[in-house]
Amino acid sequence: MENVRGINTFIRIVQTGNFSRAARELGITPQAASIHVKLIEDWVGVRLLNRSTRKISLTEEGASFYRTCVGAFRSIDDEIERMRDASEEAFGTVKLAAPVGMASRFIAPALGRFLENYPRVSVDLIVQNRIPDVVAEGIDVGVLPHPLPDTTLIARRVVTSPFVLCASPAYLQRHGRPMTIEELARHRRLDIRSWVTNAVRPWRLRSGHEVVTGQGRACLVTNDGDSLIEAMLSGAGIGLLTRYRVSPYLRSGRLETVLDGQVDGELSYSIYMQQRNQIPRKIRVMADFLYHVLSLHPDFRQE
Repeated sequence: MENVRGINTFIRIVQTGNFSRAARELGITPQAASIHVKLIEDWVGVRLLNRSTRKISLTEEGASFYRTCVGAFRSIDDEIERMRDASEEAFGTVKLAAPVGMASRFIAPALGRFLENYPRVSVDLIVQNRIPDVVAEGIDVGVLPHPLPDTTLIARRVVTSPFVLCASPAYLQRHGRPMTIEELARHRRLDIRSWVTNAVRPWRLRSGHEVVTGQGRACLVTNDGDSLIEAMLSGAGIGLLTRYRVSPYLRSGRLETVLDGQVDGELSYSIYMQQRNQIPRKIRVMADFLYHVLSLHPDFRQE
C-alpha cells in the first residue's frame, strides 16, 4: 500500500513539476512527498528524478517508469468506471478543456442543463488558449481547432465557421467601404495572432479563380479574439475573424462585413478524447452533450 501511495505522489510531482504543489494537492507536506519518492527509488533501485534547487526533471528510467505508472493507473480507473457503468448511470468528475472563446460563450452557458441531466457528474472546466498535454494533465474530453496536433487522440469534427472581414459602421462611414481587394489595402488593418501556431493569420482573398494574400501593414496585432472585436467596435479598423465570433455583433448591427464572398478559408473545431480500452460513461455523455450544443448552435449555421 505504501508503494501505491508513493507512485501516486511520484505521478503528481511529475505532472505539477513541483514537490510543494504536488504535496498541497495530496494533502501532505513537501518533506513527506520527498520521502515517498525516495522510498519508490529505493524500491525500484534507480533514481527517478533529477533534483535541483530550481526544478526537477525525469531521468531516462524515471520517464519510462512514469509512462508505465500512468498507464497502470488509467487501467485501474477504466475498470472502476466499467463497473460503475454497469448501473448505466454517469458518475464522477469529468475534466473538460476548451479555448477561452469557446468555453465562455458556448460551453459554460450550457453546463446547467448538463448538470441537471447528470446530477452525479461534476465538471472540472479548464479554460486556456493553448494546446494541452492531454495525458499529463489528465484531460478527459475537450475542444480544439481541427486538425488536432496529437493524432493519438480520438477526434470528432463538430463545427466549421468561415472567416469574414468586418468593421464598425462608424469606421466604414468615415473611411468608406472597400469594394475591391485593392481598396482594402488602403484601410487600417487589425490582425489576429493564432494561439495555436503563434503566427499572424493571413488575409486570403479570392480574386477571380485565384486566391491572393491581402497586403498591408497591420496597425494592431493581438492574440486575443475578444480584444480584436473590441478594437473593431471602437472604429480602429477592419479585422479578420471567424463568423461565429462576430455573429452577435453582426445581428445587432454593431459590426458589418466587407468583401462578402471574397474571403477565403474557414476554421473547424473537433471534440477529442483520450484513447482508452473502456471509455467511461461520464466522458461519453459529456462528449455527446458538447456535440449537441455546438452543432445545433445558430452561430455555427452556414449562411
